[in-house]
Amino acid sequence: MSKTFKFVQAREKAVGSFKALFSEITVEWLEEEELKSGYGRKIKGQYAGNDFSAILYFNKNNYSSKIVLEKGSPAIEQILTEKLGQPQGLALNGPKTTLKAETAGQEDLLISEAHIGTDESGKGDYFGPLVIAGFFLEPSDVPLLREIGVADSKTISDKKIKVIAEKLREFFKNKYNLVYINPEKYNVLYAKMTNLNKLLAWGHSRVMENLLETVNCQYVIADKFGNDKFIQQALMQKGRQIKLIQTPRAEQDLAVAAASVLARDVFLTKMEELSSRYGLTLPKGCNAQVKRAARQILAQHGRAEIGKVAKLHFKTTQEIIDNY
Repeated sequence: MSKTFKFVQAREKAVGSFKALFSEITVEWLEEEELKSGYGRKIKGQYAGNDFSAILYFNKNNYSSKIVLEKGSPAIEQILTEKLGQPQGLALNGPKTTLKAETAGQEDLLISEAHIGTDESGKGDYFGPLVIAGFFLEPSDVPLLREIGVADSKTISDKKIKVIAEKLREFFKNKYNLVYINPEKYNVLYAKMTNLNKLLAWGHSRVMENLLETVNCQYVIADKFGNDKFIQQALMQKGRQIKLIQTPRAEQDLAVAAASVLARDVFLTKMEELSSRYGLTLPKGCNAQVKRAARQILAQHGRAEIGKVAKLHFKTTQEIIDNY
């Protein structure tokens, strides 16, 4: 029985990426065959004496959307499941793509026009940086964003965040921008602004301005935080010409969701780097585990070091220092 797996890759990388899934076993690759005027490519191989074949399907935008395992042993199916996730169901005949049609419902877009979405990661975490990202979405981008699996980063596992973010960087190289504020810089900015919402507005506005240097856009969507005037006041001349939409739960919009994934990926990477530097796993959030880790850093490195790894205005700082 055929099995279908989601597999999004640029056409020129798709075959190599498919074969790389089996790098841990010895596969004898046999012939390849182009199907359906280039919309499909059949790949044949042999493992442990058993033949298998799979078809990569491509769409008009020159990226693959799925792999159909036509014939294969349980071992081959297991590898695909481990690397790509559970199969989507029975394969269909013909080169139909799994992409949603462009005429499908727009429930994951707050507006239909091209627009920028912005979001941040690290705001509620004692340890680590604050990262703000912006993503420019055009209507033609929607099918690929859906196919990649873009959604609000809070609904996606850390492991999957890294996979989706890598795809976003690969397929949308000139459509996103990031502002990374490490803990030391964050503490300096917070001391100057004395208000988290003003700091967030500064970061969001910088991302918007940076993107507007390279894209032509009239609309920006951002999650609502604090007074709506904060971002408007932080924008410079070019940014003040846009129509800014601030709304609760803005991550339901694909542009904002893509920004949330990109910001979260950088936050997670920097948390891993900080954990490696200090020789302990720095927990996310602000809880009892976070306080224990902060006390350990304080005991081993002193008060000055806390400002290099944490956001000092959190109440956690005073709590651990009082008990030091």
